[in-house]
Amino acid sequence: DDVGLPERVERLQQKLAAAKENAAQNQQALRSYGWIEKVELSLKGEVKNEKVDMCRYGPDGKVQKTPVVEPPPPEKKRGSRGKIVAKKVGEMKEELEAAVALVHQYLPPAPDLIQVVMNAGTASIAQAGPGLAALKFPGYAKQGDALTLTFESAVKTLRQIDVTTWLDKPDNPVLFKVTMESLPDGTSHPANVVLTIPESKIEVRITKSNYQKVAQ
Repeated sequence: DDVGLPERVERLQQKLAAAKENAAQNQQALRSYGWIEKVELSLKGEVKNEKVDMCRYGPDGKVQKTPVVEPPPPEKKRGSRGKIVAKKVGEMKEELEAAVALVHQYLPPAPDLIQVVMNAGTASIAQAGPGLAALKFPGYAKQGDALTLTFESAVKTLRQIDVTTWLDKPDNPVLFKVTMESLPDGTSHPANVVLTIPESKIEVRITKSNYQKVAQ
């Protein structure tokens, strides 16, 4: 059925343009808010490291973080076992920071990176459930990744973000799902992020809450 192809392409372009515009407006609106961010790293289902920060955007557009709660230091164990435990906790902290930095490459979605994928002609759209449309942007931040934005069909409210990417090498995949919620002014914000590294059996859970307008 090639008759409707130009129409379908035009409709896709309109949806992609709307998604880009939505991302730009939302990113701008979020800059006037501060929030609390709790990050937990679990290994094989057991929480091994956590941190809580007060977050807000700085003048350069980057998120500034102030620690709220310092986790208690791990119990020291004597001898070589103590050194092994300390080494593992140190590695966990590094992995935690690397995972959070990776999430920030994708959140919030960057309009200019969306435009690059649109220009490449590789973006696509699919039905994601009743009244929902999923817009997929492969090769969004690096080769082999994919960013998927799930909107209400009118592409006005962002409901979910899914990312397939990698941390140190492409054959060590990282997956994360972001559940969006709306603030009273209609701005969408990431409420929960769950990132999994299947090979390492590591899960990172990020909860963003207590969004408040801050003085600019």
